[in-house]
Amino acid sequence: MRSMRWVALVMVTVLAGEALTARERGRRKGREPEESLFDQVVRECKLTANQQADAKEKLKAHEAALAAWDKANAQKLQAAEAAAKEARAGGDADAKKRTSGELKALRTAREESAVEAGAGILAVLTPEQKATWNAYQLYKSIVARYRKAELTEEQSAKIKAGCAVASKELAEIDDAEPKAKKANREITNRLRWAIDVFVLTPEQREALGRKPTRKGRKAKDQP
Repeated sequence: MRSMRWVALVMVTVLAGEALTARERGRRKGREPEESLFDQVVRECKLTANQQADAKEKLKAHEAALAAWDKANAQKLQAAEAAAKEARAGGDADAKKRTSGELKALRTAREESAVEAGAGILAVLTPEQKATWNAYQLYKSIVARYRKAELTEEQSAKIKAGCAVASKELAEIDDAEPKAKKANREITNRLRWAIDVFVLTPEQREALGRKPTRKGRKAKDQP
């Protein structure tokens, strides 16, 4: 099964966000505020009032942990960002790789400082709700590939149902196994193949510039 520490880190990043929230991005671009990811979790997982209150408390703990990390490491992070920017402008490949790696490590450390809070957020959800959220995340990533197809509500519902099935299969994969990446890729490829063949119309496939693919084709062979 997937590492609980990794899942907690992902949940922390998704729920709290490091920079602008979806609502803030909407305001800055002059659009209607988008639904926040927290609101999506509440809707998709059907959190009870008590769960919502618990989750908000865990998010406060997450924000406090990040604030403490920022206070202790702000200068170090600023220096790393400046060094990475200078390396990109200078064109030195080795320096670019080194500074990018240092910056990435710092940003990862920042999120890991709040992993315990993330684990608390996960604890708010029931196993069924966790499975629902994982399936919804997969759906969001998959359906983004089909924006140009202008999917109908019925098609979107079919894709969502397919993602729920695929998500259960993905959850059974042990990421520590040597063939984990291959297994993940095969499940995702199978899902995309089913969508191309059984959900999309010929006109939609044409709009996407793709043809129905054979079920066994490798990911690098698919658009």
